[in-house]
Amino acid sequence: MANYCTKLRGFGVPEVMCNAHKRKSPADQKSAKSVKKPRKAEVNYLPPSPAGENEESQEQERIQLLTEVRKRDNNEVIKEKMGKTFAHRRNEIVYQSSSIEDIKIRWPALFEASQIQDEFYRITMVHLESKFMSKLDEYTPRLLNLFHAKGGTMELRLQAILLKAPTNPSTNLTRDGVIRCLMVYLGESLDHLLKQYDDGDEDSVSQDLTAQRMKIYSIKTNTSDGPDDVGIVVEGMKVLTALGNLPRACSMLLGLTYAVKLAYPKELRYTFEVFQKLLLELDCSKLSPKVNSLKNKLLA
Repeated sequence: MANYCTKLRGFGVPEVMCNAHKRKSPADQKSAKSVKKPRKAEVNYLPPSPAGENEESQEQERIQLLTEVRKRDNNEVIKEKMGKTFAHRRNEIVYQSSSIEDIKIRWPALFEASQIQDEFYRITMVHLESKFMSKLDEYTPRLLNLFHAKGGTMELRLQAILLKAPTNPSTNLTRDGVIRCLMVYLGESLDHLLKQYDDGDEDSVSQDLTAQRMKIYSIKTNTSDGPDDVGIVVEGMKVLTALGNLPRACSMLLGLTYAVKLAYPKELRYTFEVFQKLLLELDCSKLSPKVNSLKNKLLA
């Protein structure tokens, strides 16, 4: 076992090779500096290239994929080529730490809700949206009991959210309210996650969104019953649009952090920890004290 990593490096295993000194820049050639490793329970963090493929052939597949993306009703072909180029894409994202703009130029197909879900499954072997929603629905009755049991100032803040719900809310409205209350319960602000706009000047909204680092946005008009557009903005760029509702946008944002290797916002660390470790059950044995307390109450 003492030479295990050395042997893996000799076989060319990417997850070991990526931290070899010769693969690092001169400024980072120290054993403990810029270490690349799975940090959020990724099963396929840096997979090897498919048998018979190399970097050149994978790049040709990527170029063909750019053409396929422009065609209508071409989801099956796009899905197949995205699967073939998974190793090439992960190699770029992990090694180069590219900006969202660069990734979107090179891999435009990745920024679709269906492709985010496929990519998340390739990385974690977990179905993103279905798992997220099923666990959220499972915990909803116990979460609502916790929210109603709170007192003091937090009770007022929670009740302000719960009382906005209609008498017979739909499933999506219930999920929406639970997520909002959950963030308050964890001591985090919804303003750090969600940016809401009423019907306003499109240019001013677009300009404001360019200043957002990582947000779910909701643009609503006074003439409609629901949001016109719910989407995600990262590094000032709209990366996903027309997601429909907050719960789905939350699951897609979590999937996006895996797909393009984004860190969780510090001001939302408990919310994302619940999303990852309680709802998706990834790395769920290591919990912060606050989230562990919540888990114990949910399972009591």
